[in-house]
Amino acid sequence: MHYLLPIIYITGGLALFLFGVQESSLFFRSSMGDGFRDRIGQFTAGECRSFSFGVLLSAITQSSTIATSFAVGFVDAGLLSFAGSIFVMMGASLGGTFVSFLLSLNLFDYAPLLFALGFFFAKSKNRCVWITAGLVRCLALIFLGMLLIGQGTAPLFRDGGFTQIVMRWAATPFVMGIIAFLGAGVLQSSSAIMALGITLAQSNALPAASALPLALGAHIGSTTMVVMAGLGGRLSAKRLGIATFFYKLIGGLLFALFTPLVHRWMAGTFSVANELVFGQVFIAIFNIVIFLPFTNLLSTLSVRLISGEGDLGQPKYLDDEMLSVPFIAVQLLSKEMARLSNYMEAYLQMLLEPQQRSGREKLFSSLPASIDELSESCQEYTYKVHVPGGDEVLQGQFSSISNTMSILRGMSKVLCGDLKDRLLTDECQNTLESLFGHDAWERWAKLSRKMMRTCLRAFVIGENGLIHQTNIQLASLNEMSGQLRRDLGEAAYDRGVSRTIRLISLMQSFLGMTKILAEDEEGASRPDEVKKMTGVEDDGDTE
Repeated sequence: MHYLLPIIYITGGLALFLFGVQESSLFFRSSMGDGFRDRIGQFTAGECRSFSFGVLLSAITQSSTIATSFAVGFVDAGLLSFAGSIFVMMGASLGGTFVSFLLSLNLFDYAPLLFALGFFFAKSKNRCVWITAGLVRCLALIFLGMLLIGQGTAPLFRDGGFTQIVMRWAATPFVMGIIAFLGAGVLQSSSAIMALGITLAQSNALPAASALPLALGAHIGSTTMVVMAGLGGRLSAKRLGIATFFYKLIGGLLFALFTPLVHRWMAGTFSVANELVFGQVFIAIFNIVIFLPFTNLLSTLSVRLISGEGDLGQPKYLDDEMLSVPFIAVQLLSKEMARLSNYMEAYLQMLLEPQQRSGREKLFSSLPASIDELSESCQEYTYKVHVPGGDEVLQGQFSSISNTMSILRGMSKVLCGDLKDRLLTDECQNTLESLFGHDAWERWAKLSRKMMRTCLRAFVIGENGLIHQTNIQLASLNEMSGQLRRDLGEAAYDRGVSRTIRLISLMQSFLGMTKILAEDEEGASRPDEVKKMTGVEDDGDTE
């Protein structure tokens, strides 16, 4: 019972500390205004700006995680190259040390006052005051957490037996490094480990020789946060996760070789708490200097290790974390819709040309479920996007994309439903060929493929020339379909004729929907990697 209350204080303080860090990230996302959105391209234009963006974002939000999540979103939206996202990550690793610097100032006794100021000034109608108050309130939560941790550790360190146990463990630098590494991985926060380390240092329970190993362990252990976040995430998240892992692991191990030298230099100048804090800064800077000449190599290695293949039905670009940045979310949705349209084109080609299924039977059988799953994910994401009322341009773009997504969803149901069932059998083809010759089916199928491909590419690319082609092709298809239906109606009526007439009408209706898509020029560029994944090539019909 003697230790119960201190443990409660420490546990509650640690939770409050982590809550403050989390609230900082959430507040930043929710408070971003139009000015930030409009200048986002400028923030990440070039290596230096990408690096500075990572530093500032992680320093403001007291977390490097939000900077890396933004970098992933920017890469998927086409606003940033993957190599540029590595510069954001490098900047975030340095900016993330800012919270440790604030903690070293030992201003925790003022935490209640800071929270009160943040709370009351948050009622201001002035946006700058409101944002400042929100950030102060989040910082106050972090300080309040540290205050509780300090109140919990104070009585424990008055116990001589407890102090001896802690000192025995802390006296071994390697052990402290391992504990910091594991702690950063479990808590998914290197800042929390640094906070506990600063508390130990201020309680005279952390030997100077263990300060740098503790900071180093927290630095390397923080790689688990990004790697774990990327395991079930999108392609860019996985690649940045593996890049961060190699970046911090190799950089940390190299710094470990210089730890004794750095400690001897810092020992006579810095207190233990300051050696811990500034040691973390030196580690981050050392890591940057070591990898700066090799960022392109790290980018290439990550791309090669994490291939673009995966579950076709899983969204590749949609990111719930980017919903707080509507213009990014809309671009990600647009790119995912372009990917969906490519799958639909590939599947219709395979249905109409059985020879294209050769060697890709597994892909052919998986496409219907993948198309349905991906279209449903895109539709659900559309419902989640909230565009601010004052942004008329973005509202217009999103309205167009929402309408287009509804059409794509309807097309996916028709393609993977009745159209698939009729095209998987040879009954309709045999009916046309027996009545009008082999050329009748071939001409109709070829024009249908051509119409589908041109319409979906016009939707994705938005070229007026392609849109003009769709008008010509639709007129030709309507004329041919009408003539076939009339000729079939004059033939002896049987089950095959009925099903063929139904197929022609279904295809005409389906391609009519693709024509509507072709007139929507809001689509995003077609991802090349999707074409590589499906392996479906053009058949030379495109004009």
